Amino acid sequence: MVDAQDAAAPQAPAFTGGPRTYAGMAALVLAFILPVFVIVIPFLGVSAKWAALLTTGLLVGGPELLTLVAVALLGKDALRYFTYKVKQALWGLVIETRVGKFQYYLGLSLSLASILPLYIYGYLPGLLPEGGRIPILATADLIFIVSMFIMGGEFWEKVQRIFIWEGRG
Repeated sequence: MVDAQDAAAPQAPAFTGGPRTYAGMAALVLAFILPVFVIVIPFLGVSAKWAALLTTGLLVGGPELLTLVAVALLGKDALRYFTYKVKQALWGLVIETRVGKFQYYLGLSLSLASILPLYIYGYLPGLLPEGGRIPILATADLIFIVSMFIMGGEFWEKVQRIFIWEGRG
């Protein structure tokens, strides 16, 4: 017997593989990996001008161009299929996950604590070490993002309710 929730779930688009699809997938993977090669540039011994040009190509131009090539090669059906799969995986990971009271308050505490370095840097910048400001602030941002996942789907439902007006009659 099919319940109402299963009947309302969208069906996965059809996936048809082929050389064109696999070439598109390779271009998409390369678009995500390309920025990692920036690490190699200082070891190439090129001038600062060429290093800047290579860095720009690996970080900005290359991934975008490869993404466009991947979309063109994959086609609409394959793109819909992969988009569906990614949304399905993220929805199950973030939204449908139930958490306990301890885990929820741990995530909430991490979220609030991650804001502290930002205020310290903004109002009392002398308290943070001179060379460690960027790593400290980047870590605080990362902790904030992780805390959103730790709090689970119930937190996202609460955030969503903030934007819904439920006034009286």
